[in-house]
Parts: sequence; structure tokens; C-alpha cells
Amino acid sequence: MGGLVLKALRAGLWGLLIGPLLAVIIVFGAMIFDPKCGVGDSGGCAMGVITAPIAIALPSFGLFFAIGLLRGLWQRRPSDPVAAIRRLRNWGRED
Repeated sequence: MGGLVLKALRAGLWGLLIGPLLAVIIVFGAMIFDPKCGVGDSGGCAMGVITAPIAIALPSFGLFFAIGLLRGLWQRRPSDPVAAIRRLRNWGRED
């Protein structure tokens, strides 16, 4: 079970890298194509470069962690669920 959590943690750390990177790319794209951003603005567009990655860091970590955990649990499911249920029903009984 420890390996499952470590793999999910590794996926979460990937999310911690990918999420803010995508946020910065989106903000730069918005800055390039928005005519209000540029020379003479108050700097609000440039503040998005800092605030967007900070705002998306924890949600992207949580999303990637959850996806990694669900993926690991799906891979560990029993191949024969009927036999697994039967084994759980007979747990602790003498055969």
C-alpha cells in the first residue's frame, strides 16, 4: 500500500509542475492577444503571471494525486471479483 501512495504522490508532484506551467503559458497567451495589455496599462496583466501559477498549484497537485491514486487502485483490483467476494465471505472460517 505504501508503493501506491508513493506513486500517487509522484503523480501529484508532476501536477505541481505541469499545472503552474500551463497557467503561465495561458496568461502569456492572454497578454499577447489582449489589446488592453501592453504599454500604458497599470500592470494588472503582468500580475497574472505571478498569481495564476500560485492559484493553480494546490488544485493541480490534488487533481493529479487523486488521478494517480485512482489509477493505482484500479490496477490493484482483483481479476476475478466473484472469487474475491467469496474469499471475503469465508474469511476466518475453517475450510
